[in-house]
This record gives sequence, C-alpha cells and structure tokens, in this order.
Amino acid sequence: MQQDEVMKLREQLNKTPKTPKEISILLKRIIKKQEEIVQIISILELFNETVYLYHVLFRKKSGANTLAYLDRETQNILETIKNIVDNTQYFGFMEEKIIKKTERAVRKYKDYFENAIDVLYGYYVESRYVNDVINDRARDFFSEELIDEGEFYESVINFINEVEEEKEERIKEIISSIPFAMSKKRFYEYLTRGLEKDYSNYEAFLESVIDIEENFYGKLIEGYGDFFPHIAEKIEYLQSLDFKYMTQEEVDAYFKKSMELIESIQQLREVCFSVLKIINRLLIVFVSKNSFKTLISKEPFIVDYIVFYNKLNRNSLKEIEKNIKTCDNVISNWYFELYRYNLLLGEIDYSDLDIGEIIDEVILQKIEILSEFENLLNDTSEIVLEDGQLEEEPIDMAVIKGEIKKVISLIEDISRNMKNEYRKARLRRLMGIIPVPQNFEKEVLHYIKNSIELDNSQSRKLSFMHTVTKKIELYKDLKKTKKLL
Repeated sequence: MQQDEVMKLREQLNKTPKTPKEISILLKRIIKKQEEIVQIISILELFNETVYLYHVLFRKKSGANTLAYLDRETQNILETIKNIVDNTQYFGFMEEKIIKKTERAVRKYKDYFENAIDVLYGYYVESRYVNDVINDRARDFFSEELIDEGEFYESVINFINEVEEEKEERIKEIISSIPFAMSKKRFYEYLTRGLEKDYSNYEAFLESVIDIEENFYGKLIEGYGDFFPHIAEKIEYLQSLDFKYMTQEEVDAYFKKSMELIESIQQLREVCFSVLKIINRLLIVFVSKNSFKTLISKEPFIVDYIVFYNKLNRNSLKEIEKNIKTCDNVISNWYFELYRYNLLLGEIDYSDLDIGEIIDEVILQKIEILSEFENLLNDTSEIVLEDGQLEEEPIDMAVIKGEIKKVISLIEDISRNMKNEYRKARLRRLMGIIPVPQNFEKEVLHYIKNSIELDNSQSRKLSFMHTVTKKIELYKDLKKTKKLL
C-alpha cells in the first residue's frame, strides 16, 4: 500500500486548473484507485471469510452440530462455492463462457441464501416464542428471596422517569418483560394511538408496521418450512405440547431443548451470512477488470495469504485464527485508504462548472460499477438514508388509518387460531415494538401492577419482579458501556 498516493492526488487537485476537462481527468484517476482498492479488499475478504467458515466455524462443536440441519442441496452448494473460491486465482486463464456460467450459478446461490436468511429469521421468531411460553410455565416453580413490593414499584417508576429522552424506550423495556394485561379493545386502541403518534414520519411508521408483522408471526415469511425443514418440524412439535401439567423436570428439559434450538438457528444464520459474504466477494471478482497480477502488485500480502490458504489442512486452529486476524488488520488498512479517497472526492469544487462537461459516459459506467461493489460489500439489501436525504410528502391520515387497520386485521386473524399462551407471549413482545402512545406514562404504573398482580401466583409475581429488576440493571449497564466506548 502506497500511503502517499492520496497526498499526491490532493497536491495535483490544488495545482490543477479548474476546467471541466482537467477535473474530469482527475476524477477518473480517483475512481480508478477506488475501484482497485475495493477489488483488493474483496479478494482478501473472500479468502479470509472462506477460511473462517470452512476451517474455523465448521471445526467448532456448535458449527459441527449445525451441519446436521443442512439438507443435501445446501451441502452441495457449500462444496461448490468452496471449489469456486479455490480456483478464483485462475479465473484469468479460463474461457469467458466458463466464467459467465460460473457467475450465473453464483448469482442463483446468492438468491438461495438471501431467502434462507429470511426464513431463518422466521424460525428464530417462532422458536423464541416457544422459549417464552416454556419460561412462563417455569415461573410456577420459581423460588427466590422476597422483594418488597412498595420498593419494587417505586424503583420501576424512578427508572422510567430517570432520563426524559429515554422514557419511551424504558417503558417498552418494562412492559415487554411482564404479562400482557390488556383487553382486545384496549390493546387495539393502544396500537392505533402509538402508530398514529409519529405518522408524519412515514418511513418510521412503515418500519414499525413491518416490525410488528415480522415479530408477531414468523410463519408469514415466504418459504417458511421449505428451507431446513427439520427445524420447522422441531418448532411445530414444541408448539403442539401442553406444558400446563408438566413437572418441573419436564419443563426444564424442554426449556433446554428450546434454548438449543434457538442456538442452532442462530448458528445457521451465521453460516448463511458468511456464505453470502463469500458469494458477494466472488461477484465483485467476476465484475472486476483488473487481473490478480495487477492487484498483487498493489498488495503483496494477497500472495502470502493464498500460500497460507493452500496449506490450510496443515495448520492448527490457533495458527488459522492468528492468520485471520492478520488479514483483518490488512483489510482494515485498505478500508481506511478507501475512506481517504472518499474524503478527497468531497474536496473537489464543482461550483461554476457544468457537471455535464465533467461527467462523461466512462465516469458514469465507473460510478455504476462502484455502486454495485458497494452494495455487495455491505452484504445487505437495505438502503439506509441519512437524515435530511429525503423530503417526505405529507401523508394523508386516511392512508395511515388504512395501514393500521391491516395490521389489526392481521393480528386478529392469526390470534383466532392461536393457543392462548402463545397469543399472550406475542402480544407482550409487541408491547416492546409499538411506539408508546402519548400520556401512557400517566397510567404505566397501573398497567404494571395489574400485569404482575392479577391472576398470578406468588411464585409467578416474584419471578416477574426479579425479571424486571434484572432488566433494569442490564439496561443501565448497557447504557454505561455505550458511554464508555
């Protein structure tokens, strides 16, 4: 890496006559450098992520257990992707039609794993509710030291009112940790008022609506049951059980199984995200015009890492993790270099110049390629907009009310055929997602008392009080940690 290249270009920018032709030439040089850097990062991340997935994650006991959930099709795709990565350095010597055929296959794998990730989120939602329901049953066997109720409620209110700008967030933390305690009519009023509160920010409103839908019912996600069907079967089995008359030992055993299931789903998600990262880096390599030889001349570490990669089976796990960390550091340096070029682009003064005379077809094509690279590097389909990037049109309140009615209908339709304990567990989770309506803080203590004290045994009351107390402690610890970082 030549650290003075940005400095040289900056000096050239300061000396260059401010004409469309000269600015255009300089712009092309900067974009070319950016393209080179992204390709170097992609190659390093491609091999580094492949090493992590196949030689670290799959070596660990949790990773090995996860493999049991993979069907033959997914296992074949994983083997194929590994073979493609192994041959990446030889792409320059392959026929164009073979490269194109391989690229088409990789793009299909990308769609496959993006869909798998969505479905795994649905599995996570459903398994989490199974865990919640079993945990609620386990509260009947709870035995811990008594808590002074007066002091407890006082501490909850003090926690909520402690920081004004965090009040809504703190209310949601508490009410999503205790039993759901609203009539259907009251809940829909709460939902409607909460969503209407911030309807002027339509993006935020839609985000809340989507969160409610996805977190209420994971089975709504397209493809649920088609990917990793053994997980779907386990979830169905656990959801079919009646924990009401089980002994403490039986409840504990099923609770452990539900925790193991959640862990397996999270491991599978990690595997799929890792594979998607590898695929996205491969696609950048396919699109790239620079040869390996050119990129190696800019970053000799690529050769060292490929030598290490080709001898992986001779290395211990400790040696492999050490090399991964070294590669991560090299990658971080290149990301910083890319950042420096981005800053340099921002220093170009286009005032009093005709942009049409600067940005020609070549630059437009390069910008389009860089944009594709950026999307692939980000490993996400979400587009995050900064504040002020979009000026929103005022939204008709009738549109908002229509969207809210759809959400209510969805919850109503699904709840109708749902076991009561699962319905309450989901509605409790939603209380942590729905924006808190205005003035709800005036009645929040009454709601908390009703939730904890009505229709609950002494063991369950005590259990929920301990849960809330721990939630408050955890929330404060996390806030302290964030301030220190």
